[in-house]
Amino acid sequence: MNPKARTRLAALAVAACAAPALDNTRPSFHFEPVPYEATEIARCAGQPECDADVEPTKVASRGRPEGAGAMAFQVQLTLEDGARLASPGAEAVESGGLGRAVHKVAVRAADGYLGYLTELFDLPYIFGSDGPDGQHQADLLIGSDCADLAVYGARRAGLQIPYVSTWTLDQHAREVGRAVRSGGGIARDAAGEPLRIGPGALRPGDLLLFPGTRHVGVLYEDRDPKGVLDDGDLMLHTCWAPPAIERLADTGCASYPIRVLRFPPPPGGQPSGPGKRIAW
Repeated sequence: MNPKARTRLAALAVAACAAPALDNTRPSFHFEPVPYEATEIARCAGQPECDADVEPTKVASRGRPEGAGAMAFQVQLTLEDGARLASPGAEAVESGGLGRAVHKVAVRAADGYLGYLTELFDLPYIFGSDGPDGQHQADLLIGSDCADLAVYGARRAGLQIPYVSTWTLDQHAREVGRAVRSGGGIARDAAGEPLRIGPGALRPGDLLLFPGTRHVGVLYEDRDPKGVLDDGDLMLHTCWAPPAIERLADTGCASYPIRVLRFPPPPGGQPSGPGKRIAW
């Protein structure tokens, strides 16, 4: 690179003033435009190389594991004669958001299904997220709704599952438990028995489907009291806000009854994937 050329690296994130959620379905289906803002990464100014990360520049997901999430970048170069060059940025739109021409990076907190879900942290909630196979808004790191977030992790883990809504998710994940009410903050079945978490019972990674609110999340961690599904357990989900990890009691999107679903294991067991960072 010309030593007299000046470089600038900007992170492209959903604008801080944007609505907390987008809707593709009203008044009829369309790709709702995602508004973006560019934030210059000051430590990268003038550097021929710079290690970028996915730390949020505008709006962060609640409970986001440190270092996990997605970010898009644009490089701008000012030459000695004043001419300017730039990689694709906010103008390169596809399916309502930043397209495949834009350089994006996603980092997951860990390998496995739960880890793959964290690749979509800090991206917007998009009701009715959609797109053709391989070009879905979740695959393009544009955003997703609750069901598509759950399916995204399964697809990244190696399962051949289509993006579907909460209405048909049970065609691809079998039911392993059902709670009809809460007793003392503990999810209980029709006989009044607690839904157990542990060997031979429910486990982190199981889907929590709430038919009453047409919402789905993923059981993330069993908290005290251990061994039962209760209000203090953590759920990873997206509900009219960017993906979050929060207690069941702290989300207004959970309701009874709860159907607990489980995806089949990925082919050959749980793959490690191509490392904890994906980029294009």
